[in-house]
Amino acid sequence: MSIQEGCIHTTDDGNAYMEIMLGKTERAEPAPHKVFVNQLVCDAVRELSDYTKPLREESGLKELFLTRALRFHNHVVVYKTDLFATYKIAPFIKRWNICGSDGEVYPLKSHQFRATYVRELIKRKLPISYIMKQFGHVSIEMTAHYLTLQENEVKEIYAEIILSPNAKLAGLRASEIQNNLQAYFRGRAETDIDLVISELASAASFNPLPNGICLYDFRRGNCTSGDGCFFYNCPNYITEISFYPVLKKELELMEREMERFRSLGRERDWQRQYVKYQYLKPLVENLEVQIDD
Repeated sequence: MSIQEGCIHTTDDGNAYMEIMLGKTERAEPAPHKVFVNQLVCDAVRELSDYTKPLREESGLKELFLTRALRFHNHVVVYKTDLFATYKIAPFIKRWNICGSDGEVYPLKSHQFRATYVRELIKRKLPISYIMKQFGHVSIEMTAHYLTLQENEVKEIYAEIILSPNAKLAGLRASEIQNNLQAYFRGRAETDIDLVISELASAASFNPLPNGICLYDFRRGNCTSGDGCFFYNCPNYITEISFYPVLKKELELMEREMERFRSLGRERDWQRQYVKYQYLKPLVENLEVQIDD
């Protein structure tokens, strides 16, 4: 509901993109975000802009999702997301008798469009790191929130990123794994690559984690502490260069938080973050040196 007048722009080479505000991406205030859009989106935004122009001129508001609120003396206000679903989407579904598989009127919510969009991109084999960037997600879980995938499908997504022959890895066992992968793929035909990755995903024992995987250690188990499995307590955590942008952002957020803890004299909180920082910084630095390789 936050898009505003003039939110569609064009790059120097003629590609349209939209500027929006995302509020669920980081541990901070909502941040501006740019996404490429097609002609259908441009036309829809233009039509909405024309339709609400009188309301914007009357109210001085820049938002495009505007309405008159009876309880506010018929003043022009910006739609709230939950109210838009109630007063706009639900009546539209009912008017056109759009039903689900059970024959009942389908309870569509606006958030489902994001979920459908992400699932379709995954089905078309678009790299999940690209989807994360477009949605402004800091971790892969934020993208996975929109998915209804089976465990084997999730493993295949990670395997496609990390177990591919051209993967650029970082982690304690990154070099060993890269050497093994290169040997495994040597002599394989290009057409066999997807099948080989799928076989590796089925055979490998690993847990998908935020921006990487934790390879199972049969001697020590998965992770060294009882608070879950993360990059800082998995002895065999591996990540790939496609996750570099979000790992870099996570590092920057962590550094800012450590500075805040230090300025507030919260030494214990600083120490907790520093433990994680010692693991994350080498991962980011290792990926940085591979960017231009």
